[in-house]
Amino acid sequence: MSTYKAWIQNQVTSFDKLQIAEIDIPEIQEGEILIETKSTTLNFADLLLASGLYQSNPKTPFVPGFEAAGVVKKVSSQSKFKVGDRVVGATTVFRSGRYGSFGEYCISSENLTYFLPEKISFNAGAAILMSYLTSDFALVRRAEIKKNDLVLINAAAGGVGISAVQLAKNYGAKVIAAVGSDVKKEFINKFNPDLVINYQKENIKEIVEQKFGKRPVDIFYDQVGGEMYESGIKLLKSEGKALIVGFASGNIPSQLLSYLLVKNITVMGVFMIDFESNNKNYLSDRLELIFNQYLNKEIEPVYKVIKFEEIVDNLELIGTRKSIGRIVAEI
Repeated sequence: MSTYKAWIQNQVTSFDKLQIAEIDIPEIQEGEILIETKSTTLNFADLLLASGLYQSNPKTPFVPGFEAAGVVKKVSSQSKFKVGDRVVGATTVFRSGRYGSFGEYCISSENLTYFLPEKISFNAGAAILMSYLTSDFALVRRAEIKKNDLVLINAAAGGVGISAVQLAKNYGAKVIAAVGSDVKKEFINKFNPDLVINYQKENIKEIVEQKFGKRPVDIFYDQVGGEMYESGIKLLKSEGKALIVGFASGNIPSQLLSYLLVKNITVMGVFMIDFESNNKNYLSDRLELIFNQYLNKEIEPVYKVIKFEEIVDNLELIGTRKSIGRIVAEI
């Protein structure tokens, strides 16, 4: 077989123009892996990629999809992997590659591919990979989270937000979960945050300071941007840390440096893909710890499973921020 079935983006436009078609199975380059995709996740970044708003954009036609769980089909000459290995991996669309995970095959970067334990399903592995690794990288590596830190997490009922809530609690922190609806507020309570706020209805600054005092937050975990970023940054205490994970609102805030100066606040970018070459063993070691937490039932990834043919319909849910947890497509 020289072709495979995939969702293909033929031009830079809205994600709803994706079409299922056949595309040639690609040849890999050194440092790349060809994976037979078993499960893939849907991400907000897929919407940006389709519309040409992602930080790097592949040439058309291309297959979206940023992460996959599956079986190794081909490796380069110096690979530590072999054909038949069960793996999870980040696809090369992160850096303008054309063969993402919304298809029967995909290409991953060897340095962002990891062995998947036999006891972990492909669906669970896909749901865990980027969400928990991102949150662990943000909280542990960037913010150096400590026991009893007060952590404010925006979009806490999304896939990445849930992982941040669970990991922060596991690491001994207190958690404020900010969500956008009463349904999400009720849902996130199962993970025992110390405070839950519906920022669509409630004044986050008033409620937080009423419970914890003036400017009490040690770590602010933001993947929303816009007004929610502005509210969160003002709750940070002196020497507090803001983690910039993404801009799901579509509004990238500008920051008055004078405010950071007088409040002694640190704003940190979170982009673990930067560790692909220079610190690859760190990410591998951290993911092994995360998988062990899952096997020990210390974390619980939240995801719904859909069919391959339902990918575009479910991208709409992500775009309107109506989804809870992650969405995993079986290929």
